Amino acid sequence: LFLDEVGELPLSVQAKLLRTLQNGEIQRLGADEPRRVNVRVVAATNRHLRDLVAAGSFRADLYHRLSVYPVPIPPLRERGDDVLLLAGRFLEQNRARLGLRSLRLSSAAQAALRGYHWPGNIRELEHVISRAALKTLSRGASRHAIVTLEPEVLDLDALQGAAPLPAATAPLPPAALPTATPAPRTLREAVEDCQRQSIQAALEQHRGHWANAARQLGLDTSNLHKLARRLGLK
Repeated sequence: LFLDEVGELPLSVQAKLLRTLQNGEIQRLGADEPRRVNVRVVAATNRHLRDLVAAGSFRADLYHRLSVYPVPIPPLRERGDDVLLLAGRFLEQNRARLGLRSLRLSSAAQAALRGYHWPGNIRELEHVISRAALKTLSRGASRHAIVTLEPEVLDLDALQGAAPLPAATAPLPPAALPTATPAPRTLREAVEDCQRQSIQAALEQHRGHWANAARQLGLDTSNLHKLARRLGLK
């Protein structure tokens, strides 16, 4: 039985869990008799349980019951180039989900990922890659080209204090920067912007023929009309 975020359990639930571990019994809601159970427990937390025990917010007896064989797992910021291996997995997931030919990180983006402190661990990395892919598409990237994610679409706080980029990847002066569509403020807006551009491109390609555009997008024609109305295209 895997118990995640065990450090977040309130004291009342901790007492019930301890009783189950000690007696090997549970009593279902509404049942008259307890029921024997035989399980091995694996518990996980990102909290320091010793500190919680000292503060009185985690039971010492439950802590000793659970910490028979602790297995420390280092956070993402301490795992070196593992961040790039994991990022590769999320890149492939987003490539398949968005129907892209190829999705990759630039050298500067890889350096930014390695230098970030990742307070949200792997979940944060997953969301950063997903958001960056959507933002890049919303700025006009073609699904049929090799889409490369640059540091500016990653939105990492660490970039604000990062060292200047090497000359080969240094940004252009402000006057020479290409005009880009402003990045949406939320992930939902980014998704809607991407959907809007995809629908418009399909309609242009098929000269306004909704059925053919729907077929290209993998949608039913009626659903495409509904989506277009919701996105303000009709």
